[in-house]
Amino acid sequence: MARMIDVTRPIFTNMTVWPGDDSVLIERVSSILNGNKANISNIHACVHSGTHVDAPLHFIPDGKSVDRLDISLFTGTVLVIDAGNEKHITEKFLKLFSIKGCKAVFFKTSYSGLSLDEPFDANYTAVEPDAAEYLVGLGVKVVGIDTLSVEKYDTNDFTVHKTLLRNEVLIVEGLCLKDVIPGKYKYICMPALIKDSDGAPARVVLIQDGLNSEREGDIFADH
Repeated sequence: MARMIDVTRPIFTNMTVWPGDDSVLIERVSSILNGNKANISNIHACVHSGTHVDAPLHFIPDGKSVDRLDISLFTGTVLVIDAGNEKHITEKFLKLFSIKGCKAVFFKTSYSGLSLDEPFDANYTAVEPDAAEYLVGLGVKVVGIDTLSVEKYDTNDFTVHKTLLRNEVLIVEGLCLKDVIPGKYKYICMPALIKDSDGAPARVVLIQDGLNSEREGDIFADH
């Protein structure tokens, strides 16, 4: 039987966000305990909070928004790579792994051990520009990481984002891969359908021993 692993971080009030982004606020505006007929909550948050996707529009002026993404990106085969003590994910490092043929690559770093109620830590593992070019060259369509950004904190030109998004590679950030064993899985990544948005929160799950991706019509097929 297939085993599903939720690799999504919950969204909650005052969670850790990218410096400069609005704080997350989830507010109960109607409460049964207070005599209202239903519980209703409002949420105020940047679309790049928690586990989320970056659409091409995030850095490409005429890029696709979330609602225009090819939905075939949302399922497929993913290789989870443990970056270990690496602070810089380079092309040289990636060549240690058999990535070709995988629609997606998720990077597990030490950041998965941190909760999003701790202060922002800028000293996280990030993808280098040569690695981004390498992944594009291999035909990878989705790049995910457990940090709040695929790119190093002190970048000025955002080359990694632009390289991936210009080639319509979906970026998934803020994953929780702490308990995930490196290897191949099926994945489902379903971003909220927000019209004209540059990003969106997403629910992401891995499926171990999933369905045969070679079956005709299989939603997990990598094509």
